[in-house]
Amino acid sequence: MNDFESIWNRVLDTLQNNISEQGFNTWFKETSLVEQSENQLTVKVPTKFIADYLNKNYSGLVSEICFNLFNKKYFTKFTVFHPKITRKDDLTPSFSKVITNFQTLLNPKYSFEEFVIGANNKFAHSASMAVAESPGNTYNPLFLYGESGMGKTHLMQAIGNFVRQELESKNVFYISTEEFTNEMINAIRNNSMPAFRNKFRNFDVLLIDDIHFLSKKEGTQEEFFHTFNALYEKKKQIVLTSDRPPKDIPDLEKRLVTRFEWGLLADLKSPDFETRVAILKKKAEAEDISLSDDVMDFIAEHIYSNVRALEGSLIRILAYASYNNIDTENITVDIASEILIDMISDKIRDVNLEKIMQKVCEAYNITPAMIFDKTRKSNISFPRQIAMYLSNLLITQLSLKEIAQYYKRKDHTTVLHAKKTIEEKFKKDNGLRIQIEKLIKEIKR
Repeated sequence: MNDFESIWNRVLDTLQNNISEQGFNTWFKETSLVEQSENQLTVKVPTKFIADYLNKNYSGLVSEICFNLFNKKYFTKFTVFHPKITRKDDLTPSFSKVITNFQTLLNPKYSFEEFVIGANNKFAHSASMAVAESPGNTYNPLFLYGESGMGKTHLMQAIGNFVRQELESKNVFYISTEEFTNEMINAIRNNSMPAFRNKFRNFDVLLIDDIHFLSKKEGTQEEFFHTFNALYEKKKQIVLTSDRPPKDIPDLEKRLVTRFEWGLLADLKSPDFETRVAILKKKAEAEDISLSDDVMDFIAEHIYSNVRALEGSLIRILAYASYNNIDTENITVDIASEILIDMISDKIRDVNLEKIMQKVCEAYNITPAMIFDKTRKSNISFPRQIAMYLSNLLITQLSLKEIAQYYKRKDHTTVLHAKKTIEEKFKKDNGLRIQIEKLIKEIKR
């Protein structure tokens, strides 16, 4: 038994005494410790579904157990671990080795076979397939856009996985815009910009996620402009994703807007009812979850903001079933309604923006006029963030843009920032959690 096994077995032994047998077998039976750093433990799990659930619900408990056992604070991260590929006969770092290592970050579950096609995404799917089959020769660049959770990253990575499997000689590179920016900053600090440029200008397929984060980053825009040109001139495939079309990205240089529009723009919208049911059934089948058609229809009817929300509903139902030691096939519509009470739409709960505004103002003793004002004073900006967070959580059919317009904000990024801020504080502040849960109950009365 190695050190990792010894450490993790001690944690598991303690866990078994703290949670139910059903819960332990469902979530922890196939876990193992794969990495240990100064302040983090990385634990391998079999599926992203389980990783998402454990990170959300058990990371804190495991960290507490580690502190009690080893007298040291560790952050615990659950992940579907893909070890880096190395070659024993390659003793010196090389460009090709860097590519090989990075390719493992593509999620193998993001394939065209696993993508559910509907009226909302059929065009984007067809365009992505065409690009994957003939990179650099069809639509270049391919620009996929739509709100969060619509499947942009899935299609982008499906392109990468397809090319890797079918066109093995092609070098594929997937990276987020934020990571691209960070790598560039590090290269500047280390006086290694030539190596940075050589790296990014020699891929056959470059996949850049969340390109809208180039907004207001003048230095990164300049560098990416030249990277884009170098790849395009060599007929290398470029695929970009964004939460909006190029012309709507604020403070993006016109020359980049023009280049992003050279190829094909394909948008992904919210899935319709039939597509939502198909998504639920495919996900349930993959995770071996049996639910009645009535429950599937209920979820699809009332949770329709994005694919992630649909998948999140299944995670909740599976968790409920495991803790109560019942089969998911015995979950009724009434039970599902209670499990998903804070996710279902205002079709069955009389919730609207005005009511959310009213309850938040009452809770913080302020007025709607103060919420609408542009002031950044914390006693106003914090309740405003809570109001926007609750609007996004409770009225799922509203777009981020519509919520931003109601609160008289410039664009939807303000709502995204509010959501992220409240979610982060929610994890650490139990008092805030109780306060928000109380607000939700008040709003839904």
